[in-house]
Amino acid sequence: MNKKFITSMVLAAAIIIISYVIFTNISAQEVGTQEGDAAADFTLPSYNGEERSLSSYEGNIVIMNMWASWCEPCTEEIPELMEFHQQYEEQGVIVLTINMNSFERKQEQAEKFVEQFDMRQTPALIDEEGEVADLYNLQYLPTTYIITRDGTIAEKIAGEINFKQLEEKVADQL
Repeated sequence: MNKKFITSMVLAAAIIIISYVIFTNISAQEVGTQEGDAAADFTLPSYNGEERSLSSYEGNIVIMNMWASWCEPCTEEIPELMEFHQQYEEQGVIVLTINMNSFERKQEQAEKFVEQFDMRQTPALIDEEGEVADLYNLQYLPTTYIITRDGTIAEKIAGEINFKQLEEKVADQL
């Protein structure tokens, strides 16, 4: 009887452990930079003097745009990103712009860019040391990530994006 009890307990423990491993692996979401991954969190200073974390926007759709002041496609798309932010902010859409400061020729150019396009109306962050560039393996400017309300990367867009394309890409998430 003692042997049966021990065998039963070992079997029950094995079932519990196997069930735990199976169910936690199914529900665990990998942090990364590809569609379907949980967006990697970071904290950066903003042009408004505050520090902001990506995770502080959870519950919103985040359009995370990485740019540099010398980048012509960045210059073309920023006005539409600012307009998109103004039009959809009340629906829980945040345009989060990140200056790739380590790619800038001069810091003053980035600051002028922010002023020129009135980017302080949105969270405008500064990747001073290239932390986010490295974290997201940035290879092209501009690069935009669309992040769902639960922090999952829905899409990565390398290259310029416009207002209409953004509307199409977030329409099913609103």
